[in-house]
Amino acid sequence: FILVDNGDSIQGEPLATITTGSANIGLMNALGYDIATIGNHEFDYGMDRFMELVEMADFPYISCNFNKSGELVFDPYVIKDIDGTRIAFVGIGTPWTLTSSTPAYFMDQDGNYIYGFMQSEDGKDLYAAVQKAVDEARTEGADYVVAMAHLGNQADAKPYTYADVLENTTGIDVLIDGHSH
Repeated sequence: FILVDNGDSIQGEPLATITTGSANIGLMNALGYDIATIGNHEFDYGMDRFMELVEMADFPYISCNFNKSGELVFDPYVIKDIDGTRIAFVGIGTPWTLTSSTPAYFMDQDGNYIYGFMQSEDGKDLYAAVQKAVDEARTEGADYVVAMAHLGNQADAKPYTYADVLENTTGIDVLIDGHSH
């Protein structure tokens, strides 16, 4: 089996708050998580702390749209071979993270955004990032593509809902989503 996380895993419980997420990463390591993608709450303790937690993790974080100065921070996908079947997992985080988290965490000292999530008014930049990752994974030999999304389904999440992504991309076999509770 493959154990994955679709974001917001490092917050929410008192132990997470007391340890600023390290207890949760320790638990995920002990359980043998294979892959994680980011949610808006991964940044609750700041960018530097999140990057420290990523280093503590025994599993990769993936995201096809989280970038710093236009360069992806993580690999957009990973491919796992399960008994001869190659399954790609593509990470997708909501562009609304810039406002649903603490905006200052994504800025430099002068207040300029240096981190982003392929956000655009019409969603096309996000769709293009997802499509690129899906196409690259298929070219690399993926038999199936699983989108690990943290997008949600609320009307106010448009144009970045999981339905928007599915309607504007091709090649995703399965989409698992977080963010909507």
